[in-house]
Amino acid sequence: MPQHLPVFVAIAVTVLTVDHASAQSNPAGRTADPIAILAATHGGRIHGVVRDDVGRGVSGVSVLAMGRTLALARSDQQGHFALSVPAGDYILRATREGYVSTYREAVRVQTAAQLERNITLLRQGVRTIERSVLTAGLAGSLPAVADQLAQAAATDHSHSEAAWRLRHLPRSVLRDGPAPVVDPSNGGFRPKNTLLDKALYGSARAATSFFADTDFYGQVNFLTTSAVAGTHGWLPAQWPRGIASMAVGAPVGRHGDWSVRGAVTAGDLASWVLLGEYEARESLAHAFRLGMSFSAQGHTDRQGAALGVPATDIRNVGGIYGFDLWRIRPGITLDYGVRFDRYDYVASRFISPRVGARVTMFKNTHLITMASRRTVAPGADEFLPPASAGLWLPPERTFSSLVPRRPLKAEQVHHFEIGVEQQFGPAGASRTISVRRFRHAVLNQVATLFGVDETSDIGHYYVASPGNVDFDAWGVRLSARMLRRVAASIDYSTGVGAWHHRREARLLRYLAPTVVRSERERVHDLTASVDAAIPETATRVSAVYRLNSAFSSDEPGLRTPSTAGRFDVQVHQGLPFQPIKGGRLEVVFAIQSLFRDFRDPGSLYDELLTLAPPMRLMSGVQVRF
Repeated sequence: MPQHLPVFVAIAVTVLTVDHASAQSNPAGRTADPIAILAATHGGRIHGVVRDDVGRGVSGVSVLAMGRTLALARSDQQGHFALSVPAGDYILRATREGYVSTYREAVRVQTAAQLERNITLLRQGVRTIERSVLTAGLAGSLPAVADQLAQAAATDHSHSEAAWRLRHLPRSVLRDGPAPVVDPSNGGFRPKNTLLDKALYGSARAATSFFADTDFYGQVNFLTTSAVAGTHGWLPAQWPRGIASMAVGAPVGRHGDWSVRGAVTAGDLASWVLLGEYEARESLAHAFRLGMSFSAQGHTDRQGAALGVPATDIRNVGGIYGFDLWRIRPGITLDYGVRFDRYDYVASRFISPRVGARVTMFKNTHLITMASRRTVAPGADEFLPPASAGLWLPPERTFSSLVPRRPLKAEQVHHFEIGVEQQFGPAGASRTISVRRFRHAVLNQVATLFGVDETSDIGHYYVASPGNVDFDAWGVRLSARMLRRVAASIDYSTGVGAWHHRREARLLRYLAPTVVRSERERVHDLTASVDAAIPETATRVSAVYRLNSAFSSDEPGLRTPSTAGRFDVQVHQGLPFQPIKGGRLEVVFAIQSLFRDFRDPGSLYDELLTLAPPMRLMSGVQVRF
């Protein structure tokens, strides 16, 4: 067992048992705000102060949060404001008549967390306000806009979304430049009377309106990734590769958000990925999610010859999916959906349905059930989007069948689960404990083999199937959120796997003995995760450690699986620079020995049968806007 494991487990257990009573103190006689209670249960809080250029608080400033919902607050006499919103990504804006309204910032609100923002506005005269109205790019003449602004100011008591937009005329990041100058002598921008000119003019006007009036958010990443193989010590087994990725999204009114993510890498092994998705608001009765993804991997003739892969072997994977979280009634939620995938290198149908339910039996006590069938191809981890909303890297490695010219077969995981979840403690500092019973019935369980020969040690691996396995287990999970800084969880499961071996098991027993298991084996698994945020230094840390008694090993002479640990650590450090207005710059560093995302709903044995995975190193810069 690794020497550092007891320290890691001790820290996680200590964090989970912290007393949070002080975080929920309520002054006597103070009436609870229902919006604050709802946000504390399902969202977070944004608070801060608005000051002018000499440091005095500015009252009457309208602070708007646009994202998963629309929330508006006005600053008090000292300039203080507070917003309670559901968790999600938001665009913050602050405006007041008589002041320059240039503040615009993208923020991410987490459940039961608080964000603090200090906003500075500069006082200006009437002429500057009129100029900012022109820069906002609204249609119509200046007198008409001024009349609308005066009328909205006269009805200041209205707090509707339309009234707020008319009063303050917010500017997007695409409208921060100078206003276009229109020469009235030529009649402005008017199309000719031909049908083609009208069509072009209408299309251009629609495109301009879309880019000018949409509140985009997203990120741009420039990363470098490499791998360290066990046979090379700490020296990289391959040259570092550059990756450029980008994500952009925008809200669709109060209904949801659309987003597009893509990444590309070049070199002997060129690959790219693309994902488009629409996600409805969590507050809706049907919080559905629709999307489609596509990824491709190709290589040069020289690279293909070195890896023993045909030069014409360019692999493409595409998929579409739809999932819905249906709140049938208070206390009853149905989770269902399906995913369709196509792998051009496997001749199979890939349909992955899922259905589950969450029923509230007593206060803070829930019954959870789930049934699903997940069908994936060998090497699917290189092409499919991650289970979380993190970075999606293009395919980094090639793979082939361990037995030459043998076709690859799909892996099917039939999952059944039932459990009980209980929440303790007040909102904002709650703890959750859940107990579940689950079963995996896996057909063609895939084994991933690194380090078998010289070829499989430079970014290429082999896939094979030792057989089918039925895994019957139970588990317990304890999770807690420590105020706004730390969230942690510990998940323990144990079960028995019953194996039915295939003919490939004979070859695997010779090349990788620890991959082939006995007919029945007991497995213990412990996974601990910690997510911490330090706002004083703009630092975010995420760490996962997995300890299992049945990891495959490449140690010489070892013929049975052994207890080992694998980890995944990511650090995001904010920098005091603002590359674009309203954006922020972060340095990203990650190191991991886990081959797969621990949140992946696949078979437990997918990670256990990964032999000698290389350690991945990743670093770079990230620009959020």
